[in-house]
Amino acid sequence: MAGNKNNVGDIFRRINMFNEISQKAKEADLELTNIRKTILEETKEGLKEIEQHDVKDFMIYVKEAIGQVKLEVFFKKLDERSVVPTYAHDGDVGMDMTAIDVEYDKDGDFYIYHTGLAFESPKHYGILMFPRSSNRKTDAYLCNHVGVADSAIYRGEILFCFKNRTSLRQIALESRMISFWNSIEEGKSVEEATKESVKAWSDAFKDPLLFAPYKVGDRIGQMVVIPYPNVKLIEKEQLSETDRGDGAFGSTDKK
Repeated sequence: MAGNKNNVGDIFRRINMFNEISQKAKEADLELTNIRKTILEETKEGLKEIEQHDVKDFMIYVKEAIGQVKLEVFFKKLDERSVVPTYAHDGDVGMDMTAIDVEYDKDGDFYIYHTGLAFESPKHYGILMFPRSSNRKTDAYLCNHVGVADSAIYRGEILFCFKNRTSLRQIALESRMISFWNSIEEGKSVEEATKESVKAWSDAFKDPLLFAPYKVGDRIGQMVVIPYPNVKLIEKEQLSETDRGDGAFGSTDKK
């Protein structure tokens, strides 16, 4: 019986602890986000869906973070061609995103892919954009390597910018050289081969989208929704000591 009493006491202590934490969070004015719930309500027109707004409690945040409760992230289609992101498999970390349009930036020599989507997440959640693993089949990389969308406050379109490792100028130069030597092998004169090579150079710049890593309609990347803390930086004259200390790149391998 004593053991049972202790177990019951532990349970009540845990409940009180969670209640205290939840209360402290509210008192600290952490601006807990509203969660939207839809209920059916009787109206003059009949049953109608009504949105209710309830403040999330501490446990809802915990359950969202560990996946027991689905996190609601809202999106808006900015274009009728927009494709809603989806998980390819149950258990995937990222949701695939699809290109609905692409344009070439001549000054930066990169390609801008449009998704036609804007997002709204609760505060303290954001969206990271990564390339897909199949990106290795292309010559391109994501310009900012990992895109960061402040979806709690940013309401603009999600864009992916890719840059080929081989510049368009280099591609045009290679096309010119290949065209020249192919013409010579075909028995054409140097003058004719030169004209052909100049045309190949010019054609490469006329339609740079021919060298874009992805086409419209392709899955170009993936979005990952993550929680993030509200950080307060505190300056100190001395940081705590560790075994690693100030060992930088490659220091682990030297041991």
